[in-house]
Amino acid sequence: MFESALWGLASLISMLALGAAGWLLADFGSGVIHWAQDRYGSPKWALFGGVVRDTIRHHRRPRGFLKKPIWKRSWRVVVLAMVVFVVFTGLGAPLAFNLPLVTAIALSNEIHAAAHANASQNGPIISAIQRTGVIQSPLHHAAHHRALKNVNYCTVTNWVNPVLERFRFWRRLEVFIWVVSRHRPRRDPAVRRRQRRIWQRANT
Repeated sequence: MFESALWGLASLISMLALGAAGWLLADFGSGVIHWAQDRYGSPKWALFGGVVRDTIRHHRRPRGFLKKPIWKRSWRVVVLAMVVFVVFTGLGAPLAFNLPLVTAIALSNEIHAAAHANASQNGPIISAIQRTGVIQSPLHHAAHHRALKNVNYCTVTNWVNPVLERFRFWRRLEVFIWVVSRHRPRRDPAVRRRQRRIWQRANT
């Protein structure tokens, strides 16, 4: 009986750990995509230029995309979630990992939208979940929209960004890309020259 209870507890802990890993991987993935759009994406690209233009508009008017219908602002990530589900299922990923992963991907734009909405728009339940950090809070996400808009790229939780920023992950990745390809990040037209000069002086 005791061994059965221990086995059940171990299984539960394992499932929770797999679920958390899937959720956090989705958060990291959202950061990779967001960073790539912000720093290297071109509005002139044939297939993805519209996404980059949306990102630039969002930096200029952060709450503007709240006016879009849910499907219009989230259909791309829903399709991505379906693809990821098929791929990871084919690779043999356990459902306890795969389901939170694809759920977080599918909801990532709505979590992002909630981070731009106020408490009355979100309601008490979403606001309460935001306070836990399981989904990103407005205060945490606001850091991305300050200064050069070059921090806190991950948009799902409050937990992955601090680790990446602590190790200057994105800056080091950009240095690596520069060393390998001599390709510089794109200047964000939503960032004013004065803001850029202040940041450059502070980091030299």
